[in-house]
Amino acid sequence: MTIDRTAYGLAEELLACFCAALEETTAGAPCRCSLLPGAQVAADLCCDCGNGNGQAWVRVDSMWPTTARWPQRLGEPEKCPINLWAVQLELGAFRCAAKVDNRGRPPSAARLTRDAEIVLDDAAAMRRAISCCFRTADEPKRRLVVGEWRPLGPDGGCVGGFMQVTVKADDCCPEPGP
Repeated sequence: MTIDRTAYGLAEELLACFCAALEETTAGAPCRCSLLPGAQVAADLCCDCGNGNGQAWVRVDSMWPTTARWPQRLGEPEKCPINLWAVQLELGAFRCAAKVDNRGRPPSAARLTRDAEIVLDDAAAMRRAISCCFRTADEPKRRLVVGEWRPLGPDGGCVGGFMQVTVKADDCCPEPGP
């Protein structure tokens, strides 16, 4: 079986860095830290999930052929095989959020502040994962564009955030045989 290493390899590398960075956060390691498929992430694992708190992910958001002016989208036909790509990855985390209790009382200001601390600490872990993962001794000049961090939720007892990063990827095709 052959897996597309252009996007998958980058996503897998970022996931390893992100999961490790989350272990050092206020909330600690999530119950699930995985590569996810699809256009959206379900807020389905946040509270009462065993060891850990919440879920974290990396997913391939999009990818496109690009030019020597990376990450500009290729807008004209190419004579040669396309071998330069921009891969946009999303990383994010959901954590257990404060909610109205069984008596209809809203969460305390202290609990809401604690939720904010946890979410923002996860945002810092995202920044560390991007900065440290893609700027290694092997790839000190890897090209990337870091997007903004955006909040998610609260939704069904889950709250969190996500970021996107666009990474330069080479996808060299072998020369056709005789």
